[in-house]
Amino acid sequence: MKTVTKTGLHLSLGKKARATLRGEKYQVALRGWVEDEYLIVDYPHFQGDIVKIAPLTGCSLSFTSDGIYFDFKTLVLHTVVHPVRLMVLEYPKSFTSYKLRKNNRHKANFPFSFSVEGGASETAFTGTIRDLSLSGALITHSQRLTKGDDIRLNVNLAFGELSDVKAQVRNVRKNPGSKSEPFVTGLEFSKLSPGHDKILRQFMGTRMGERRRDGRPRSSR
Repeated sequence: MKTVTKTGLHLSLGKKARATLRGEKYQVALRGWVEDEYLIVDYPHFQGDIVKIAPLTGCSLSFTSDGIYFDFKTLVLHTVVHPVRLMVLEYPKSFTSYKLRKNNRHKANFPFSFSVEGGASETAFTGTIRDLSLSGALITHSQRLTKGDDIRLNVNLAFGELSDVKAQVRNVRKNPGSKSEPFVTGLEFSKLSPGHDKILRQFMGTRMGERRRDGRPRSSR
């Protein structure tokens, strides 16, 4: 059973987490909590031996839940080694979190055209694809869109044309840096055809190869 606290922290019994104590990392599981008071996790051990942990030792805890990564710092309040091995931690005063992407995104700068489903069928708009992944794209454009809109886009890539690809608008924000394309929109692709999937994977593979080459240290002569 998962609980989302009033501050947005995801907690669930048995959730595996990584605890860092004195620079060493251990895998523990969450065994209980009282919101705003304490957390209870497994007592860390190494190769079957108990690790000695003194009260007020600093501890960092990190884990993922529903595609979100959580990380926070806390203190060890109390330890129990008999009859069970548990560690009581101070409830975190704050935490950091960010969403993990299902697929790597790669920067792009491709012109494309699109139409909005439910609109005039002959109306086509243009924009620029700014990044691209197997699951979606970030675009800039002039035509106003709304979250939940379904669009069909067309773009030419080096490995082929993505034509009539269905995508849904997931978020829209203003693009203050451009007067010609004043909107920035995140798109999520609907199920891709095998041909479109192949073209995208070839594009991703090329971009990953370029990033590896750019990241290599240059030899000095």
